[in-house]
Amino acid sequence: MDPETLELKMAEAVLSETPKLEQGLTLLKIIAAVAPLMGLLGTVTGMIITFQAITIFGAGDPKAMAGGISSALVTTVLGLLVAIPTVLLHTVVNGRSQRIIHVLNEQATGIVAEHSERAHN
Repeated sequence: MDPETLELKMAEAVLSETPKLEQGLTLLKIIAAVAPLMGLLGTVTGMIITFQAITIFGAGDPKAMAGGISSALVTTVLGLLVAIPTVLLHTVVNGRSQRIIHVLNEQATGIVAEHSERAHN
């Protein structure tokens, strides 16, 4: 096999393995992006409940406002508790997959170079 054909075959092999190495990264990225938005949605909902309580009972009753404020803060915290570790996990997994892909490319290039050297000698 000539070096050009071997190089194309090796590149094809690396490309066919790349999706397997990057599997699940998109899902992690989506979860990391959506979790804080869900927390924000809960925050807005909690604040709406709080403002409705103020409208009905006035600002003098802290118990009427506490439920809405509590749900606003809880959803914010939960959104961040999901998003922060997911972003970290995505970063670690993505870094590992990129390193493996880099090693595969290096090895493929080395094999092609070695084959080319043998062909010329």
